Amino acid sequence: MKPTNVVFAARQFLHQWAAEGCRALEALVFPWVCSICEGPGEDSPFCAPCRRALLDNALGRACPRCAMPLGPWENQAGGCAECRGRSLGFDAALALGPYDGTIRDLCLRLKRERNAWLAPWLAEVLIEARAEIRQFPGDAWVVPVPLHWKRQWQRGYNQADALAGGLAKRLSLRLVHPIRRVGATPPLAFAGRVERAHLMRKAFEIRRRGAAVKGLSGRTVLLVDDILTTGATCGAAARVLKRAGAARVVAVVIGRAEGKGSV
Repeated sequence: MKPTNVVFAARQFLHQWAAEGCRALEALVFPWVCSICEGPGEDSPFCAPCRRALLDNALGRACPRCAMPLGPWENQAGGCAECRGRSLGFDAALALGPYDGTIRDLCLRLKRERNAWLAPWLAEVLIEARAEIRQFPGDAWVVPVPLHWKRQWQRGYNQADALAGGLAKRLSLRLVHPIRRVGATPPLAFAGRVERAHLMRKAFEIRRRGAAVKGLSGRTVLLVDDILTTGATCGAAARVLKRAGAARVVAVVIGRAEGKGSV
């Protein structure tokens, strides 16, 4: 072995040893506490039972088109009863689980910047729960749904961006920001499906400069947000991406909400 290779190997060993030592010390001084039940954690913010419960939420059947939970005998050909025959904008959707209980609480916490550290861990659980997410092409892009600059300034950060970053890193995909939000829409919490669709109709546009836009043609895009309710936001963003050349857009979210006139 050449001297340079010996030095490199030694440095790698020392770096790994130091990193493991730091992790062990950190676990000793600052032990993990489960973010759900506040019991002892296990090298992550979720203890084993709570992580299992999160994964169990994803075990039920879901519509491949809009990610709405389905009954055991419900027909999903061409979508479910809520989305069949409707233009959604995106081609498919994946969600960790229904937007209620623990998933709802975690999504609400994630909206605050101080809880941004949870995003990569939620992305990891989502990947474990929805194994099909690993079947997308290796050159697919991960794109967060952007906030309007005023909303981002008020909030301090974009939770969709934090989730997309964690997802891209764990899937070894490229994180790209080819669209921007130009419409400062009012809060949508109490708006129904038709009103949301109207408000979001011209909310996004493609960025006109940069290599990211040029590389969009023929690309599969994982469009990331925290919650999917009526699909108006993801649908509007997906339509802009497809007009710019994206071949396929898949909405990827943590929580799938019901109501508001549905999708």
